[in-house]
Amino acid sequence: MATLPNSNVFLPKGKIGNLVFYTLNGKTVVRSRPSRNHKNKNNPSPLQLIQREKLTSINNFLKPIKRALDFGFQEFLTQSKKGMHWAYSEINTKGYNHTREPKIDPAFLLISKGNLLGPQNPQMTKNGNRLEITWENNSTEGKAQPTDETFIICYCPEEQKFIWLETSYRRNSGFAMIEMDSIQATFHWHVYLAFRQYYPKLGKSLLSDSVYLGRV
Repeated sequence: MATLPNSNVFLPKGKIGNLVFYTLNGKTVVRSRPSRNHKNKNNPSPLQLIQREKLTSINNFLKPIKRALDFGFQEFLTQSKKGMHWAYSEINTKGYNHTREPKIDPAFLLISKGNLLGPQNPQMTKNGNRLEITWENNSTEGKAQPTDETFIICYCPEEQKFIWLETSYRRNSGFAMIEMDSIQATFHWHVYLAFRQYYPKLGKSLLSDSVYLGRV
């Protein structure tokens, strides 16, 4: 930064080439503009590399279930913020550790978010190629209704595959079952459960926060 002497010569203000002219304490000051690499775009710091890796890792983790996340976060979607953005926030703040392998903990993934009452005391067991999920009937509490339907996702990030259970079970049944084929049964799945309350006239659903049931 340099200070130019006061004179009757007209001095510019603003940007000219790589120089910036401005007034400071009644004097005209000139400084050079930062180089394009001042943010280490081409020579990132170790911390920047960690942040880049985090961004890429979480996005790659969420991308296969993008459609399911849009459904699960439908109450909060805008043109600029989709389901992946909401799920990213949860993983970013709670479920990512760059010193761990794998760096992402799927237990912190939310596949849905909402004000509907969630599952109470859910349990999961595996019998052969079948997953059985149970929960306590809490359909008389809060906004819950006996006819609330399940929203179940099984996700295998290593294979980038997921199962979106097409069959819906009601809250008051306290039971859901997932039949897997011989190939699906060879994968390890992270399983998530939520409830939804569908409003046909609006074409939308009220959902609960999802619950992570574990890995099988």
